[in-house]
Amino acid sequence: MNILIVESAAKARTLERYLGSDWKVVATGGHVQTLPHSRKDHGKDAKKAYWANQPGQLPSPPWVWTDRGEDAVDKILEHADDDPVFWIATDPDREGEFIAWCLETLLRPHGPVHRVSFQEVTERAVKEAVEHPGEVDRGMVESALVRKFLDRLVGYRTSKLARAVIPGGSASMGRVQTPTLGFVVERELEREAHVPIPYFEVRARAETIDLKVRFHEPGDADVWRDDHDKAVPTRTFDEALAVEAEAAIRTAGRVRVTEVTRGQRVSRSRDPFSTDALLQAAGSRFGWSPKKTSALASMLYEAGHITYIRTDSTRLAASAQADARSVIEASFGEDHLGPKSPGGKAKVGAGPVQDAHEAIRPTDLTVAEAGVDDADARRLYRLVRAHTLASQMAPARYEKADIRAEAEGLERPLTGGISWRTFAGWEAAYAEFRKEPPTSPPEAALEAGAIWTLDPEEDEAANPRLIEDETQPPPRYRRHTLIKAMKDEGIGRPSTYARTVEKLEERSYVEIEEGALKPTERGHVLWSKAAPLYVDEETGNELFSSDFTARMEDRLDAVARSGADDDAPASAAETWEEWRDQIRQLHETARARKDSGLVTPRTMERLKRLLENMPEALVAENPESAADPKALSEEEARAWIDRLQEQGVKPAPTERQMDYIETMIEELEFSEEEAAGLIDKTSLAEIRTSTQASALIEELSTLRDERRPPSRKQVALIERLRTEAELTEAEAAALISEEDLSALTGGREGSASALIDALLERAGKAEKAGKQESRA
Repeated sequence: MNILIVESAAKARTLERYLGSDWKVVATGGHVQTLPHSRKDHGKDAKKAYWANQPGQLPSPPWVWTDRGEDAVDKILEHADDDPVFWIATDPDREGEFIAWCLETLLRPHGPVHRVSFQEVTERAVKEAVEHPGEVDRGMVESALVRKFLDRLVGYRTSKLARAVIPGGSASMGRVQTPTLGFVVERELEREAHVPIPYFEVRARAETIDLKVRFHEPGDADVWRDDHDKAVPTRTFDEALAVEAEAAIRTAGRVRVTEVTRGQRVSRSRDPFSTDALLQAAGSRFGWSPKKTSALASMLYEAGHITYIRTDSTRLAASAQADARSVIEASFGEDHLGPKSPGGKAKVGAGPVQDAHEAIRPTDLTVAEAGVDDADARRLYRLVRAHTLASQMAPARYEKADIRAEAEGLERPLTGGISWRTFAGWEAAYAEFRKEPPTSPPEAALEAGAIWTLDPEEDEAANPRLIEDETQPPPRYRRHTLIKAMKDEGIGRPSTYARTVEKLEERSYVEIEEGALKPTERGHVLWSKAAPLYVDEETGNELFSSDFTARMEDRLDAVARSGADDDAPASAAETWEEWRDQIRQLHETARARKDSGLVTPRTMERLKRLLENMPEALVAENPESAADPKALSEEEARAWIDRLQEQGVKPAPTERQMDYIETMIEELEFSEEEAAGLIDKTSLAEIRTSTQASALIEELSTLRDERRPPSRKQVALIERLRTEAELTEAEAAALISEEDLSALTGGREGSASALIDALLERAGKAEKAGKQESRA
């Protein structure tokens, strides 16, 4: 008897249809063994934060049954005849590999054990896996073990201290959970510290085109600036100026176009879905929680409709690319095909699981609708299919026109813009999920001198319209945007994103308010009072910082790779010992700091940045506290922070921000004065706040992207396509309105990428014309 073992009962039912009568498919329901956790059932081992180990070896703790583990293994053995062969087909990730390792140990005495793995639950995939069995991956198992040991050590040690800090009830902290909570709390602190900036704006609509009065220019002394110190010329502080502008436009009843600047833009598709991208897309488009999206994706995967759902990869297999291109050509036409590309790249430094996986895609792209009895699951399938097809399609193309106009009696100009799509490209595949854009220019004359009449006023919208408003605090995280923050900061992995967010809710550290995550009082206290204790000023280590957690994740990825690379530098035992010792040291530091009552490093850093911009009057009132904040207690320091923020004091830039600015200035070969001028400052010394530093970083980043040279791969591809098209360099550059190829810029949105698209499109048309000619 051949016994195939999977985790899910739904997957087992699907696979049974593909295998013969000499096969039995059994589900374990998940993990079968775990670390001791019940004092009643497991004795003193349940209280241990970690187990000792021999040098060069990982700890060997006792493993105990999960709630259903023993019954699951008994059920497997019930199906075994006198000569069973076990095929372990648990999920192809670290947790699945750990389960496979446990099962192999338990089943080996009863018969031969093989490890099989597949990315999709299809007949072809499972039969191919059985024909080519492998072994349990040592590196991935060791990575899973170290992860479990570290999670237990952090959770057991820090939670005990957290319970002493947080009054009433239980409290817990976690290696990934607590930094993720930090994102939510820090955002709330930003919101509380936000000082609204009032503004006036005047809008008008003429010939269906939206216009705004341009009150100032960026260099004007009285130009309105937003929370990031960025000039916004269409807003003003001057109410009288705005009232006069609105009255003048209303009296005129029309505007005269003074300038029209024509142009083009392209919209490129995104890479195929990774786990976090799918959770974000379903959250933003459908309002689904990560938990719901994960459950629906699992349903589709286990029914054989999509590939494995926990992946960092955005790549497609060559066969999937070919299938996608066939569907695109048949459904939308040959001109909608994009350049041949496997999609994105796997995460740099990712473990073998992430590297081996494809992106999330349909197992059969010719199937337009998944055959499952759940409307939301079918909707999710259509999104995955549309996104996969779109990733292999040509960019959408738009024409645009920037408008400048004037109104009689108004000294300031009005500005606006309009665009319309001239070629759908990848957006054709997304028709169900995107609002259809205009596909033709407006009826209004797009030329200087044209007279446009104001559109009639609607019931609740005056035209022109005077708007009085103020800037809003940064938005709270939603579940799916919190997952994006986790991914961006390198904490968590595809298998943990959704569950981490769930835990914050389950443990009452966050609550949902109007669909967004708001920290509870417990969450505030945990992050602001317990987490800051775990900082070592000498080493710079901060246990619950994103950086510390991300470095730990990278090291675990390296351990996972070691199974496929005998020369890999990351030993599992060395990794465990190194991080164990760091965590123990941080815990001792935290205990000592708690007992001392002194201000924590994180609070001190925040206070010092505020004190740098402290008004002279407050300094004079409190000279001792301003001169020596280290003498303050934690509570006194926090009171100072609240007082300064209430008075509108903004924190000074961080050292990291200024270092980054200097690095980009060197890269761009700017002088400090030139860089400061981008945000209307004369020198870097005038950058006094963190928001000003952020504004400059944004400006410099934009310039860096614009100046980034094309990659060698882009240059080589352009040269090949240009030669095949028999174009001179000047003729090729003219395709995208450039004078010379030396002016090309790199990056995803750069002109080199646009030229490649243009050359590929030209080559496609030439090939099509050749085929028609040969047929004639």
